[in-house]
Formats: sequence, structure tokens, C-alpha cells
Amino acid sequence: MNAAALPYTLLLILAELAVGSLWITVASDLRGGVTRGFVMTMAFCVAVTAGLGYWTASTIDLGTDVDGYRLDPAWFDEVQRGLLIVLAASCVYTFSVFMGWDPVGRISGLAGAAGGVFCVFALAAMLAPPAWGLPATLIALVGGTLALGAVSVSMVWGHWYLTEGSLPSWPLRDLAWILIGSLAFQTVVLAINLVVPVRDTPSPENALEVGIFSNPALYLRVGVGIVFPVILAVLSLKTTQIRAMQSATGLLYICMGAVFAGEVLAKGLMFITARPV
Repeated sequence: MNAAALPYTLLLILAELAVGSLWITVASDLRGGVTRGFVMTMAFCVAVTAGLGYWTASTIDLGTDVDGYRLDPAWFDEVQRGLLIVLAASCVYTFSVFMGWDPVGRISGLAGAAGGVFCVFALAAMLAPPAWGLPATLIALVGGTLALGAVSVSMVWGHWYLTEGSLPSWPLRDLAWILIGSLAFQTVVLAINLVVPVRDTPSPENALEVGIFSNPALYLRVGVGIVFPVILAVLSLKTTQIRAMQSATGLLYICMGAVFAGEVLAKGLMFITARPV
């Protein structure tokens, strides 16, 4: 990854983590089975992450390209507005759950989730020019958002079993299935974006004279960021079914690190190849 892309990579990871965690938290809250303390904790974490994302965006001096990767700067303000909606809604969500105003909290959570959809779309539109089309960046960002949200929320929820053993096991089971589904979706996205030709190959100052299939980072992205997390997610699901919650949480710890590493590798590959993998 070139140094110029680092701030944008950080922004993308923070936005995916904040939006994905909010999506999964709101879904878990509406589904039931999770505690009020967990929902409040996750809403607070989303607010902090969205705040960091907005601060990161405010420090970026946006141009028309990132070391040869063309951008559509017209969407950058919309990205910041989307992050502000997520931040504000998550703050209201946190306070409402703390006060016991569950309906207000859920409405604010849904509003924040809608703001997150807008934020992800704006990011995809900003990054779309060199890719084969807007769908290429949009499906890649949706996949990353769901994967980061699912692994983060499930890992945090696993800790609640360590202090209160009487909790039902099915919420963690459902979260494991969402994680597995998100990683399967990412696999499909990666295959599509590797096959469809790009519109414009970036020309960085220190270009690598290798194609996408000759770049070892691609195989690290697949192995570390998808295959390994799938194995861990399946093992977590199996341990959840036998109520070995401590083991499931430990597996999710490792899975979270692998998913994060995979997302960083994916963003690095995108900025040098215009393929959102």
C-alpha cells in the first residue's frame, strides 16, 4: 500500500466498522435476546468509532486522485454528513437505552442505520471512477461493512456470557451465521471484481510491475481475510451449539483480527489495482 492511501484506508475501515456495528446492533436489539447493557455498550462504541471516522475525514485534504487512483470528490461532503448522522443517532441511542426509553432508542438506531447506508453509498460513489462501475465498489463496501460489524458485535456479545451464564445461546448462534454469510458474500464479490475488467488502472509513482494475480497480497487477502475467518466462524458456531461460550468468544477474538487484516489488505489492493476485493 502506498503512503498516500493510508488516511483513506483508515477512513474506510472506521466507516465500515461504525456502520456495520450499528446495523448488527440494531438488528440484534429488534430480534431480542440481548441485554440492555450490551446494546448501550455497542451504541456507545459506534458513536466513538463514527466520531473518529468523521475526525479522520476532516483531516484529509481531498484531491481528484490518490497516487493515481481517481476519485469523485463531489461525494466527500456526503460521506462526512453520513458519518455525522451515524454519530448523532448513536449518541441518542446510547442515552435512550441508558434511560430505559427503548422505543426512542430503536428509532434513533434505525435512523443511524439509514444514515450508514447513505454513508456507504457515498463512499462507493467517491471510489467508483477507476473500477468497472459503481456496483463494484458498493458491493465490496457492503461486504466489508457487514463482515466487520458481525465479527465485532458477536465478539463483544460473547463477553456477556462470561459474566452471566444464564443468557440464551441463540443470539450468538445467529450472529455467527450472519458472519458466515457476510464472508460468503465477500467471496462472491471478490470473484466478480477479479473477473470484470476495470475502466482505469491506477498509475502510482512507485508502481509494482506485477498483475493482480502475481501480487502476494491478493492471496493473503483471500487466505487471512476470508478463508481463515470462515473456519473460525464455523468453529465458533459449533462451540456455541454446545454452549462452550468462552471458547466461542476466544475464536471470535482471532476472527476479528483476521477480518480486520483482510479489510486493510483489500483496501491496499484496491488503491493500486482499482479492483475492490
